[in-house]
Amino acid sequence: MRRAPTRSGTDPIGAVSFGPGAAPEQGGRWARILLAYPVGMLVVFFVVPLFMMLVVSFYRNIPGAGWEPAFTLENYVRAFSRGLYRDRLVFTLQVSALNALLCLLIGYPYTYYLARLASPFWRQAGLTLTVSTLWLTYVVRSYAWSVLLSATSGVGQLVHWLGLTERPEGYAPGPLATVVGLMYVFLPFMILSLYGSLRAIDPSMEEASMNLGARPWRTFWHVVLPLSWPGAVAGAIMVFLLTMGNYVVPSILGQPAQWTMPVIITNQVMNESNVPFGAAMSVILLVVLGLLAYGAGRLVGLARINPYSGGRVAAEGGDGR
Repeated sequence: MRRAPTRSGTDPIGAVSFGPGAAPEQGGRWARILLAYPVGMLVVFFVVPLFMMLVVSFYRNIPGAGWEPAFTLENYVRAFSRGLYRDRLVFTLQVSALNALLCLLIGYPYTYYLARLASPFWRQAGLTLTVSTLWLTYVVRSYAWSVLLSATSGVGQLVHWLGLTERPEGYAPGPLATVVGLMYVFLPFMILSLYGSLRAIDPSMEEASMNLGARPWRTFWHVVLPLSWPGAVAGAIMVFLLTMGNYVVPSILGQPAQWTMPVIITNQVMNESNVPFGAAMSVILLVVLGLLAYGAGRLVGLARINPYSGGRVAAEGGDGR
């Protein structure tokens, strides 16, 4: 009786694994190879510059001669001890919160109407119109508003023609122009964030609420708003953080009294040539943004865990009519 031939340990065919674990192991190796490039780019262009900025923030500035390596806290002490910089940080937070609130108040009705359109064509047209404003850069849109809000054209002339002012007045640069410009720039982000949440709400839930005797405003308050709350909070957070880091709009549409922290930081680096102090203020701004983003993320998580409080409609029924 003949024996089947055996493969030696040096046989290349015997060295190949055909087990069920071979494919996942090979796929994991390719996944690591493919992830190496984006991770490397992130480290080179994000982590390394942030680390360098943190290191430079402890350097000592030499007026007229650049800076020298050192470990000093005088840049941070100056940032926290001077009322000017504390006031600019508080003002930046206030403007960001105001812009987030205005974008939410204006964007929610528009997005709700857009999401409830029966025609897919008009929904796509509304979204296209919303996204089309992002095709232009911040600079172009800011200068466009500076022209519209000037005394010689646009809004100033219209207000004068309506008889609300004795003569055409200019609103740019100024606080009104800054708020309007920021709202116009970041409103699309709010609309896009709200659209997904509102489209995910089943219209039959609103119909059921009304069938139970709830009026439209109670249906909105107890059904639509709680279910869309995560999207509203996420959009407000996005607009708030983007506004805090925006440099172009306040610098073009605002006076020095409306300058935010990014404008102050740029002025320290470009005009004052005080790079260590600008780096220190940048670190402070990033820390504040990080803490706010963490707290806001927890808030969004809580909103997603328990978004619905519409049971009160069914419980109260016709009492709210």
